[in-house]
Amino acid sequence: MKRILCFALFVAVALGAPAFAASNSSNKSSSSSNTGEIGFGVGQSDVSSNNTIGTDSAQFLGVRGGYNINQQWQVEGQYSSSSESGDISGTSVDSTMKLIMVNGVMNFHPHKNKDLVPYVMAGIGRADVSVDTSGVGSVSDNGTAYQVGGGTRVFFGKTKIMAFRADLSLLKESTFSNNNTLTTLTAGITWKLGGR
Repeated sequence: MKRILCFALFVAVALGAPAFAASNSSNKSSSSSNTGEIGFGVGQSDVSSNNTIGTDSAQFLGVRGGYNINQQWQVEGQYSSSSESGDISGTSVDSTMKLIMVNGVMNFHPHKNKDLVPYVMAGIGRADVSVDTSGVGSVSDNGTAYQVGGGTRVFFGKTKIMAFRADLSLLKESTFSNNNTLTTLTAGITWKLGGR
């Protein structure tokens, strides 16, 4: 699964690069409104639940793509996936979670440091969870997921189109009749598409 996600990240970056180059050269004087953003990240989650899936932490790989409504507001789509192994009463348990989210992002632009763009976000989406227990079989469930968080982008390079992005988010989802909370620290790289 992680191999497929890494391939998807590579394809997204490869397909986005020509559009990025073309839009950057033709829109050098435009503002950041009506532009986009694409990126990927790796996250580490602390899972707060009654441990019905056999793990209390998870590592996520994800991709994000966003559209800037204006300089302050952005709408982004997010896809993340995690596969973990755990143990419940001596029985091996493999769990997989996939998250599909739509987030509203509010960006802040400090006047003194244009390379630093902090933000807060809130989103809604869907969590798909499957659990495979050795010798028993597999079950799956899905439910609505909500998240809030905040972080920052730190732009670098001559053109300031690439940024390091890090955030901390709190996600709540309900699957298998349980309410689970994931506190996730994510770090990755993002690219502006369009204006500077």
